[in-house]
Amino acid sequence: MPVLCIIGAVLLQAAAYGWLSGRYDTSGSLYLTCSGFALAALIFNVIHLTRRRIDGGEKQQPPAAGLLLAMNVVTAVTFLGFYVSLAWIPSALASGVEAAVGPLAVALLGLAGYGRRATAKGWLASAALIVPGAAVAVSLGDGATSGNGLLLGLILVVVAGFGASALAVISAELGRRGVDPVRTTAHRFHLTYLAGGALLAVEGGPGPRWLAELPVMLITGLTAVTVPLFLLQFGIQRTDPMLAMVLLTTVPGLTYLAETAFHGGFDGLTFALVGCLVVAATWTALGTARPTGKPHDPALGSGGLDEKTGDSSVRA
Repeated sequence: MPVLCIIGAVLLQAAAYGWLSGRYDTSGSLYLTCSGFALAALIFNVIHLTRRRIDGGEKQQPPAAGLLLAMNVVTAVTFLGFYVSLAWIPSALASGVEAAVGPLAVALLGLAGYGRRATAKGWLASAALIVPGAAVAVSLGDGATSGNGLLLGLILVVVAGFGASALAVISAELGRRGVDPVRTTAHRFHLTYLAGGALLAVEGGPGPRWLAELPVMLITGLTAVTVPLFLLQFGIQRTDPMLAMVLLTTVPGLTYLAETAFHGGFDGLTFALVGCLVVAATWTALGTARPTGKPHDPALGSGGLDEKTGDSSVRA
């Protein structure tokens, strides 16, 4: 079930962004994403508070303030790193590089003591996927700048890739603590939509018709952002982080396939590279999964996160 939720999130997100491709400029895309983040916070806070009210406050909530704060900070850093990188590199290249470094980032975080150490299959997965993932990114990234701008953009998107992997590690820990994904989604995006709104204001806003566009943005954001984010959050809290990041490497390629289906522009080489990436991801995913453990499971070993502070309690 958790893996199916991740796959569902990947397919829904790829289909949505494939359909939306070319419909919005950078400001419009930022406006859409901020709308989706804000909706996620609003909807799931209402659900979370309603459930607590029905329970009469009797149901004990696992302590996770530090972890949820860490989710807020890392989500905002990941989001801002990605969007600022778009000033120098195309979004397709940015998303491809971010996805390609994900499995390797999980393995390196585990080696540093954050989360579980990667298995031999996990290291193999990160090595096997970074080449086709990077190839897809380069194939999709026509129009990249050169020189210092390209380098800075790539550095920022690599930071975003490590941030996305850190989110998978933190989410797995929240799952082990028994934290409800509804609660996580209710609290995760506050810093992100505020930071995104500030960035949108700096860019001059989404245009003179932003109020008129708001209903459409909210409906589209619900489908393209809010629902996939919750499915993904549900899945990664119950799945090994390496497996989650392996599956997420397919998002840029699948987005390209959806974009081709909706808008045309088929390219044989890119299609072949995407096919290789999807096959490689499927093959590595089948051999990468392992259980995430239970709350306070002593088998967690090195890399457990402190439930109150969100810090790594044991270093490798």
